[in-house]
Amino acid sequence: MSIIISNIVWSKNNYEWGDLISGSGWGSSFYSFQVAKMFQRTDGSYVCIGTVMEGGDVVYSTTLVIELNSKGEQVSKHEFKDLSTSNALQTSDAGYILFGTQLVKLDAKFNQQWVKNVKDNLYSPIQIISTTNGGFAMTGSYKSDQPFLKKLDANGNEILNTTYKHNAFPFNENGTDLVQLQDNGFLIIGRTRNLNQLTDLDCQIIRTDFKGDTLWTKRFGNSTNEWLDRIVSSDQNEFVIQGTSGFPNEIQKSILLKINLDGQILDSCRVDKFPMMLYSPLKNYVKVQSIDTAHINFFVVYQDKLFVK
Repeated sequence: MSIIISNIVWSKNNYEWGDLISGSGWGSSFYSFQVAKMFQRTDGSYVCIGTVMEGGDVVYSTTLVIELNSKGEQVSKHEFKDLSTSNALQTSDAGYILFGTQLVKLDAKFNQQWVKNVKDNLYSPIQIISTTNGGFAMTGSYKSDQPFLKKLDANGNEILNTTYKHNAFPFNENGTDLVQLQDNGFLIIGRTRNLNQLTDLDCQIIRTDFKGDTLWTKRFGNSTNEWLDRIVSSDQNEFVIQGTSGFPNEIQKSILLKINLDGQILDSCRVDKFPMMLYSPLKNYVKVQSIDTAHINFFVVYQDKLFVK
């Protein structure tokens, strides 16, 4: 069964950078902050990384890196102007990678070490992961129509670039998430176009070798538009993947899949839409469920109940 998590240790909502300001019409001033990633350090303190969006007729982005102590009290704040960050990684030197409109490397004291432009008119990166050689791998969309895989070294220099075109007329295809496998190849998930009904989007999974060459591609879906969003868990033999069925203006459903290394679907379900599911160190899943615009619930879902509709 699923249970609601209730053992809250502390909560804080008095951060000055967390106050939202909503505009009342086109071009009116607004302010918002979106958390991209939080890390808990070995001493119990936290590093919170996110993006401020503010402005009116013109919108400005600033990435904030905030240090919090073990009680959630703010220790320091670092600003990086003209940078929108959607994900962040910790690096082996205790520094951080900021991933978004640019790729930015910070040292352990949040000093900027280098910046790489990873987004242009051809490539739109969506996700980044760390790789076993100390570098990084990215996926997203190429020309807004094809998934791609890029590998970078530890300094952000590109060492591999592969795009995937599996039909003559690719359209609106992308990669949304990826994981590196034990053979140093990759599993890339995302979306593709249904070749029999060209207005219909389907789920797509690509497995590559270490050079980025395709080993197999799986496409599947029904008559609704659907795609895969993120890899929730991976034990290198089985993968739990979260996806979405239906556009935002439709009644959306969330998709859960379990597949193996050959792309075989071992289990699946479609349930009421939920924004996120995480894999716990206790080997359970934590499901985030929106209650209304001001409240969310967290549920623990045991592995044997994951695909119960």
